Amino acid sequence: MDTLQPGQMLGSYRIIEQVGKGGMATVYKAYQPSMDRNVAIKVLPRQLAESAEFAARFQQEARIIARLEHPHILPVFDFGESDGVTYFVMRYLEAGTLKTKMEAGPLSLNEIDRLFTQLAEALNYAHGHGIVHRDLKPANALIDGSGNLFLTDFGIAKLLESASPRLTQTDAILGTPAYISPEQAKAESINQRSDIYSLGIILYEMVTGSVPFVADTPLAVILKHISDPLPPPSVRKKDIPEPIEQVILKALAKDPSDRYATASEFLSAWKRALEDGETIQRSPEPKSAPDSRTWTALDQTQGQPASAPSSVPSSSSKGLTGWVVGCLVVACLAFSVAGIGILFLNWQTPAFLAPATSTLFPTLTPLPPTQPPPPETTSAPNNTGEILLQDDFSQNDQWGTLTDADYSVEYDGEALRMKVFQQTSWFVWSTASDTAYQNIHIEVTATNNDGEASTAFGIMCHLQATSDSYYYLVMTPGGNYAIALTKEGETDLFLTNDDQWDHSDLIVENKATYRVGADCGNGRLTLYVDGQQIASVTDSTFTSGIVGLYTWSGENIRTADVTFDDFIVTTLE
Repeated sequence: MDTLQPGQMLGSYRIIEQVGKGGMATVYKAYQPSMDRNVAIKVLPRQLAESAEFAARFQQEARIIARLEHPHILPVFDFGESDGVTYFVMRYLEAGTLKTKMEAGPLSLNEIDRLFTQLAEALNYAHGHGIVHRDLKPANALIDGSGNLFLTDFGIAKLLESASPRLTQTDAILGTPAYISPEQAKAESINQRSDIYSLGIILYEMVTGSVPFVADTPLAVILKHISDPLPPPSVRKKDIPEPIEQVILKALAKDPSDRYATASEFLSAWKRALEDGETIQRSPEPKSAPDSRTWTALDQTQGQPASAPSSVPSSSSKGLTGWVVGCLVVACLAFSVAGIGILFLNWQTPAFLAPATSTLFPTLTPLPPTQPPPPETTSAPNNTGEILLQDDFSQNDQWGTLTDADYSVEYDGEALRMKVFQQTSWFVWSTASDTAYQNIHIEVTATNNDGEASTAFGIMCHLQATSDSYYYLVMTPGGNYAIALTKEGETDLFLTNDDQWDHSDLIVENKATYRVGADCGNGRLTLYVDGQQIASVTDSTFTSGIVGLYTWSGENIRTADVTFDDFIVTTLE
């Protein structure tokens, strides 16, 4: 029997009802007794399980998909095969889809921006893990009761493509005609730019209210994607600003090489188009948070915050291959509230933090002879100490949060997200409480949402309760790192590499997600990335203090956007 019946068991899951059916799979609501929760089960065509080759491929692809962890990707809990049925088990949402939301009526530009941002960020994360969706469409973007988007069905099209000889001719039409890229329609080799095209169709539809190509048959729609000129969005909606139209047209170029290379690049172009067209205003109100602690650096002669200087004396500058990160008294605009810190910096910035199109990567400065580099194969210690603080960010009430026109620290699903909306060098940090810890190991998973190689992020420790003085240990996806000491009223001191940024080959460049770790205690500070020790220094200026998370934008970079998850503090063994 092809259709599963209510009450029937599929592995350890009890079927409740069928909730959806498409050309590629059937979806059921089911109950998982062991976890006392409802789940969604996506069942693939039954004839696939007859192939041993497909079974092996299914196991391989399912493991890859299940490792995707992003605030806007629907998590896969489990997968398996039972009585000739292969299936995925996912989070169950009492929700609609982007498709049903668009069918309900036109979306405001603010709503389009919010949903498109979530969709593009989820896709960019998946692409960073080498996964091409292949069937991106509004029906595969679920929307929960709070209006947040969750992208689903990664890898299913690829699985069916590999099994196409076992499917009927109708079943084997992979991808959805209204959203399919020209190269996928022609059965050519595809990469992430095929998804960029599908994402462009979705944006076209959100902005204009309709897809660009319609016809009487699916085949006719596919042929239009291949050969027909794209109807400009302004033909469908007269008041579309020109910058927005240009972004959509580029995303929907017939030639993949003419499209945006990444979803991050597409999203950045969209944000610029919104700003250029003055179509959206960012005016969120600050949000209160526990453990309030406030100070502001003011120009005492004016009674107003002082402007950041365009340069600093040469004695304070770290030169072209360093990054001045400290703040002289009344030399910068600084603000902290509710466990939040924000600092604007407008000093000399190293080449690797400027746009890659205009500069070369700096020559590394060797460590002084008295400070030999750590062994390149040193791994992070096993996290076996006593757990002092652990947070998966599911409670949404522990960390300081704040939103302004220039920055935000907000909960995003079950994660903490930090954003900077400036073209100059800003950093922002947040803490969970005012508890002081000593001799600790800290770990957190950081996702670089904007794809910028110069965005720096990491861990702060030993923040003093009576002043903004602390250590921070940060890395960039470009492979650079620093361990630094901040003392209120003084320029920061880089404790690594003779007061300079350094580069490590142990940091895998341009990954979407990193596991960042730090030891703070016993007079030593150590930075870890993905389990590898990157650098270790000695300093006893502070021996205890508050812990937090830290994000920093590069010069001339429009945004920094980092999501943190799975934070833990343990005793240092």
